[in-house]
Amino acid sequence: MDDLYTLLDRLESDSVVLDLGCGRGSFRYERCRGRIVAIDVSLPDRASSLTRIAYIEADSSAIPLRDASVDVAVSHHSLEHFPDYKKTLTEIRRILSPRGWLWIAVPNGYGFDDALYRRIFAGGGHVNRFDYQTLVGEVERLTETHLLRACDLFSSFIYLKKPDAKAPSEVTGRAGFLDEIPAGFLTFSVLALNTVTRLIDKFSGTRLSQYGWGFVFARQPMPVDVIPSYFNVCRECGSGFFAKFLKSRSRLNVLGLGLYRCPNCGERNILVQPPPNFQ
Repeated sequence: MDDLYTLLDRLESDSVVLDLGCGRGSFRYERCRGRIVAIDVSLPDRASSLTRIAYIEADSSAIPLRDASVDVAVSHHSLEHFPDYKKTLTEIRRILSPRGWLWIAVPNGYGFDDALYRRIFAGGGHVNRFDYQTLVGEVERLTETHLLRACDLFSSFIYLKKPDAKAPSEVTGRAGFLDEIPAGFLTFSVLALNTVTRLIDKFSGTRLSQYGWGFVFARQPMPVDVIPSYFNVCRECGSGFFAKFLKSRSRLNVLGLGLYRCPNCGERNILVQPPPNFQ
């Protein structure tokens, strides 16, 4: 199976990868073989120490790069924040090379997870709502690419944590109440929310625990294997893993539930066996 990182690992070392709306890095730069150009309207104070990364302060609707100069464009949880996302997509069409490809990950703008996030954070910077079919059509038309693979992305409700004291009020929104909840009870509540929404989804076929989707688009055909839809996602770091792998590491496997430590960050999570067609 493939994912963003297996695809990035196949790149040549001189390939150019564009991270749109990079923040402190929208993906793990150390997992990418190519040269990275990271752009955002406001660059972070703490940037990556890797020498093959160039940071540019710019708007995604006016990308300051030459035509056909980018091999891979990545919009990883950022397109929902861009005021003129259609202009961003036309810019991607301009800068993407003839053999280039595009990764997009976005929330389901009409799902429970996005509604909860917008409610708590007073929008939280999400200025666009996407549904699957409309977004795929717009991306294909505006970037002149074709959809190769897609997967479901599941939420860990990772945003339900005490807000950063340095974050501006327009970012924290109504989330100040989270700071008043005892840490232990907040952890229990997030674990319970993850477990209950997944159990409901498993037995009723709903998508309460879904975050959104990940997509691979490309100018030309390229080999991309099935991208897994990880049903279990760490509440602390957002990493997803195969349920069979997590089960082999979990304890207290009762009625399809288990307790495991995230292989990436070590935090405790509840394991829920996924429904068919999910991992």
